[in-house]
Amino acid sequence: MSYLKKGNSAFRNQQLKEAVNLYEKAAEENPAVSFFSDFNIKLARRKIASTSFSFPSKRELVSTNEVLGQNLVNNIEYYSKNHPAAPYLLNHQLYTVDIVIPVYNALEDVKRCLESVVKHTDNFRITTYIVDDASEENTTAFLRSFCKQHKGFELIEHKKNCGYTKTVNDGLKASKSDYVVTLNSDAIVTKGWLQGLVRCMRTGDRLGIVGPLSNAASWQNVPALYDKNNQFAVNELPHDMTPNDMAELVLKVSNHLYPRVPFVNGFCFIITKEVIEKIGYLDEATFPTGYGEENDYCLRAAQAGFELAIADDTYVFHAKSKSFGHEKRKEYSKKGSASLKAKHGDEKVNSLAGQIRDMKVFQNIRDKVENGLAFRNTCKEYSDPLQKRVLFLLPVSGGGGGVHSIVQETIGMRRIGVKANIAVPQKHRHKFLKVYEDVEDREDIFLGFEDTDLIDISGGYDVIIGTIYTSMKLVEKISQVNKEIIPAYYIQDYEPLFSEPGSNSWKEAYDSYKLLPHAILFAKTDWICEKIFDVHGVKVKKVSPSIDHDIYHPDVSAKAKAGLSDKLVMSAMIRPKTPRRGAERTMQFLKNLFDEMNENIHIEIFGCEESDPRFQKLERDFTYHNYGVLTREGVASILKRSDYFVDFSDYQAFGRTGLEAMACGAAVMITKFGGVEEYAQDNSNCMLCDVFSEAYGRFDFNRLSSVMKKNAILTASEYSVHKASVTILNALA
Repeated sequence: MSYLKKGNSAFRNQQLKEAVNLYEKAAEENPAVSFFSDFNIKLARRKIASTSFSFPSKRELVSTNEVLGQNLVNNIEYYSKNHPAAPYLLNHQLYTVDIVIPVYNALEDVKRCLESVVKHTDNFRITTYIVDDASEENTTAFLRSFCKQHKGFELIEHKKNCGYTKTVNDGLKASKSDYVVTLNSDAIVTKGWLQGLVRCMRTGDRLGIVGPLSNAASWQNVPALYDKNNQFAVNELPHDMTPNDMAELVLKVSNHLYPRVPFVNGFCFIITKEVIEKIGYLDEATFPTGYGEENDYCLRAAQAGFELAIADDTYVFHAKSKSFGHEKRKEYSKKGSASLKAKHGDEKVNSLAGQIRDMKVFQNIRDKVENGLAFRNTCKEYSDPLQKRVLFLLPVSGGGGGVHSIVQETIGMRRIGVKANIAVPQKHRHKFLKVYEDVEDREDIFLGFEDTDLIDISGGYDVIIGTIYTSMKLVEKISQVNKEIIPAYYIQDYEPLFSEPGSNSWKEAYDSYKLLPHAILFAKTDWICEKIFDVHGVKVKKVSPSIDHDIYHPDVSAKAKAGLSDKLVMSAMIRPKTPRRGAERTMQFLKNLFDEMNENIHIEIFGCEESDPRFQKLERDFTYHNYGVLTREGVASILKRSDYFVDFSDYQAFGRTGLEAMACGAAVMITKFGGVEEYAQDNSNCMLCDVFSEAYGRFDFNRLSSVMKKNAILTASEYSVHKASVTILNALA
C-alpha cells in the first residue's frame, strides 16, 4: 500500500499525527502526489489544532488569513477582525470583549450578576475580570470558588479596600480585548446585551462609549424617568416579567436610533480599546469612591474626539447595590458632582446635563416601551395562512437564484390553492415568460406593472412582499395608500455588501430593513437572519429554502449519454460581472486542475458568455466548454453529468447552485462563508473551503467520495418547494 493510501486510512481513523507523517513521506517518495498530500497535511493539522483548542482567556493578534479558534460546543469559528472574510462574518466571530466587575460585598447581588454573565455571552470570546475590593470573607470565598469552576473568569483581589474607581481601573488595566465593559455587580445582563452594545458601537467610526437602557440608569431609564418624588426612578419589573422579557420587549419596540449623548451611565459601560489607549483610565484621585468618575470619563472621551451613544434596543437590569446604604450613596453622589464641576467647570457640566435632559428622543423611547408594556398581553386574531392573497414585487429585468426561489414558491403556493402572483415591470415581462416557458400558467403568474398602476394592482392582495432592497420603497408607497395590506420583505442576501459603503445604493440597501417597522421580514438561511440582526437589530423570520426536484435530480445515465463515461467531469458557474463570486480564483483553480489531469478531466462552465470582456481577462489557457447563460434545464443537464461542482465565491448567502448540484448527485466544493451551512456539512455531504487561504484550491478526491455524494442527495431531498411555500405562508400569518 502506498504512503498516500496509508495516510488516507490513518486520516479516516482519526490518527491525525500518523496521517501527517505518511503524507509527508508520500510527497518525498513521489513529488507528483504533493498536489494532494500538501492539502491533506494542512487539513490534518487544522483538525489536530481544533481538537486541542481550549477557550482562551488571553488573545493575541494573528495574520489576516488565520482562524483564531473554534467553540466546539456551538461550532463557531473565530477570526481576526482584519480577516478578508470579515464583511461576511458576525460581530462575535471578529471582536473580543472583556468584562470588568468590581465587587464589594452584597453577595446575593453578585451571585445573580455572575449567573447572568455566564448565561449570556452572546457567543463572544470573553474574559471576565472580577476585582474583589477586600470584601468580607464569605464573598471572597465564593468568588475564589466561582472563578475556579468557570473558564474565562479571572479574580483580582485587593488586600485592603481601595475604593470603586481604583477597583475598576485594575480590571481595565488587565483587559486586552477590542472592547471592555465595566459592569456593576448589582446588574443582571440579558440575552443579546453584548450583541446589542457592540452592534450600536459598530454604527459609527468615532463611537467610543455605549450604554444600554435600564430600569435604573438615570436618563437611560425605561419606562419611567422619575419617581413620585421627582427623583430618578428605580423601575420595578412587572410581576410577570423577567429581565430577559423586558429586554425582548425593548428590542421589539425599538427604532434603533442609537442617540448620541454627552453622558453614559457607568453601571454598564462598554469602551473601545482606542479610547483607553488615548485617554487612559478612570480618575481615581478625584473620584476615589466612584460617583462622577464615569461622567468625567465621558467628558474626557468627547474632548479626545470620541462619540457616546445609547443602545436603545438593549436592556440591562440594575438592582441598585446594597454595597452602600441609601444615605451613603447620596453623600457620595453629592461629593462626586461637586468634584466633577470643580474639574470641568459648572457651566460646562450644567450645560451638558441640560442637553441630555432636553433630548426628546428619550421620551419617545420611553413612550414606546410604555406602550409595549400596555399592549403586550393583547390577543391577536388568528389569521388563516391559506386565505392570504400574496403578491411578490420583483422590479428587476431577469433571473438569478433569488428569482428562481420566488417563482418556485409562488408556484408552490398556487398548488395548494393560495392566490399568489409576481409583479414584474411590464417592459421585462416577456423575459420572464421566456425564461419560465416550462411553467404552464406563467401567463397568469407574472403580472406586468407600470409605476402608475402598481397601487391599483396591489389592491387585490392581502400581502405585498418586496424581494430586493430597491422594491421596499415601492412597498412603502403601496402600504401608505392601501392601509390594510401587510408589507413584507423576502430577503435574499445581505445587500449592503453589493455597493460601496456610503454610496446611495449602499444607504438604500442598509435602510431597507428598517424602512417599514411593522413589515414582516423573512429569509431562507440563518446567516441572513443573524447578519441583519447583528448589524441592524431587526429580527428576521426563518423560512425553508427550496429547490425544484422536478428539474434537479440525479440521472445515472447522463455521463454516458454525453459520451463522458471515461472522464472526470468538473463544473463551475463563472460570473465575472459579480466580483464576490470568485470567477478569477475559480478559473485559476480549473487551470491548475487541468494541468494536473489533462485528458482525464472534462471541464464545463456556465454563467457568462465567452465574448464577455470581463471573462476574456480571466485565466483561459486550458481546455474547457463554456455553455454561457443557461435556463434552469440547461444548468440541470450539466450538473447531472458532473462528478464535481465547485463554488469559490467569497461567500454565499445561500448557495442555491451548490444545493442543486448536490440534488443532481455531484460532489461539491463550496465556500465556507455565509449561509451555505444551511445545508452544507463539511466532510459529510460536501467539502467546505476557506477561499481566502492559500490552500483553498487543493483538490482532494478522497474527501469528495461516493459516500459524500450519497449524503448530498439525501440532504438535498429535504428541501422541497412545498415546504418552503408553507413556511412562508406561516411567517405571513
